[in-house]
Amino acid sequence: MKYFTKEWYELCQKTSFHFSLEEDQQAEKFSEEFFQQVYDNELQSWLDLQEEIHHHLVTNHGHTETFDREKEEANFHDSFLYNYEHIKKGLPENILNEIADLRVFALNKASHTVIDVVTKFCEENKRIVEDVGENFSKYYKDASKSFTPEIVENFAFHDCTVVKTVQNGSSLTIQFDTLGGFTDINEITFENMKILKQDSALDEAWWLYEEIYKIDDKYEFHVLLQNQYMELIDFIIEADHVSFTQDKE
Repeated sequence: MKYFTKEWYELCQKTSFHFSLEEDQQAEKFSEEFFQQVYDNELQSWLDLQEEIHHHLVTNHGHTETFDREKEEANFHDSFLYNYEHIKKGLPENILNEIADLRVFALNKASHTVIDVVTKFCEENKRIVEDVGENFSKYYKDASKSFTPEIVENFAFHDCTVVKTVQNGSSLTIQFDTLGGFTDINEITFENMKILKQDSALDEAWWLYEEIYKIDDKYEFHVLLQNQYMELIDFIIEADHVSFTQDKE
């Protein structure tokens, strides 16, 4: 990938830390009592919402599963821990050092100073992310003039899942689950191909972004995917020709 690299994709995940933050002066200092207060308040809001949803499903949609308070408390705690780790890995050390209690931040409470710093961090990341997207659009608008119309129209599998890959001599076929994607093409075959790079197996991986290049008479297809272990995969394949199969269902 020349534009939508692993680094670019990881930067995409660092553009929204500020969205849900609420300013609270008490977040300026570490306080176990304040953390517990915030946690309990957020937990209660979560429980109220989940109970309302359960009630609606039972009353209006005939669901039989009743509200389970202990289960929802565990779900809230798991979500809190996931958010905590995501923030810890995503924010740079200089910003983490500004946060008095990362647990409170993970519950969307922060001081005015921290909100300001985090917002600037996220907005700068967003600017870089959008610049890359605009640069690729400019490249592709010009380069695609030399691509076959079939490739321009059909090589777009964002949010599809790779079901299976089948190699037969010098051809490679990739089959897709297109649920969640934006295409009804569920199979692509690369003919007279050569795999230039493949970080790991593609089966069950989530197709994120693609780029196309034409070098002499051959096409190079660059793809960024993510496997079930949340690991990013670079896949680059060279081919003389590609063919597409449309989902008939």
